[in-house]
Amino acid sequence: MTLAATLAAQESAQESAQESEQAPAPAVAPPPLVQVENLRVRIKTPDVDVTLLHGLNFSLNQGEVLCLVGESGSGKSITVRSLLRLLPPGAIVEGSIIVDGIDILALKPAQLRAVRGPLIAIAFQEPATSFDPAFTIGYQIAETVRAHEQVSWADATRRAQDLLELVQVPSAKRRLDAYPHELSGGLRQRAMIALALSCRPKLLIADEPTTALDATVQIQVLLLLRELQRELGMATVFVTHDVGVACEIADQVAVMYSGRFVEMGPIERIIDAPRHPYTAGLLGSVVTPDVPGARLEPIPGAPPDPTALPPGCSFEPRCRVARPACAQAMPAFTQIAPLHQVRCVLAASGAAMGDIEK
Repeated sequence: MTLAATLAAQESAQESAQESEQAPAPAVAPPPLVQVENLRVRIKTPDVDVTLLHGLNFSLNQGEVLCLVGESGSGKSITVRSLLRLLPPGAIVEGSIIVDGIDILALKPAQLRAVRGPLIAIAFQEPATSFDPAFTIGYQIAETVRAHEQVSWADATRRAQDLLELVQVPSAKRRLDAYPHELSGGLRQRAMIALALSCRPKLLIADEPTTALDATVQIQVLLLLRELQRELGMATVFVTHDVGVACEIADQVAVMYSGRFVEMGPIERIIDAPRHPYTAGLLGSVVTPDVPGARLEPIPGAPPDPTALPPGCSFEPRCRVARPACAQAMPAFTQIAPLHQVRCVLAASGAAMGDIEK
């Protein structure tokens, strides 16, 4: 190689190196806001020893909504209450719960009180029993603000009024002086949401907040929650037994049965092509306007006793498409598509449940 060629090669190499140095580094995705791994909850008392959650794994990014769907007794409320460690005496929690980099299971009581509200907040199922009947709505919201922030009563009361206006409570200033029993069910639920939002949480838990409401008020509260979640950028875990509710608010859906996830994935995939018989059964039990007059197909039987679960798949005794292998061992939670996991021996077939049942 001539001297000119060598110099040209060196200059080319230097230019390439400079371009590489100037090129922006690839963006690194932020870690999930919520990361739960191998979550197990066991209740042990002198009278009972039962495992209610069997190794749950899920994550949630900021601004996302995860819906936990399933019948009563499937473990939904125990799951979300574990995030706040609001469990009954005798509860033994194993695994890992990380929220915004904080190990929830490692916190001491005083530290736990500090994260309840500013980091994680919950809107309970029945606000009539969640509010203290002896104090006004405004006092209880303002008291929560003052418990976590160094503000005056006047500032906390103004925040309470702003929150009631945010959740669209009419005559918000006047409602500050109302007691819980003086509000309708829909207004009490809106006030409950305002209380949950009072400390600007990064994670909001909504534990069946629309169950006790009539259909008209229910859809109003759902739309409000979705609007607030988008406006404030919160991550939300929404608990419901109604798949129709999940369709209105969810990004991701986790279907629970007997303390386990049996199917998990984006709401569109779960609704359009369910891959677990239990998910298909829940969808078949919902009234839809697409087929007027169509008969509903309820799931036969009832959920099993958590103290006496069958040896294989917990849903096998109620399943219309059960196979002999279902009764022998618990199926693995298998990924069948990006972000879509199913716990069923039929998952490998690649067919949706509607096609298998035909």
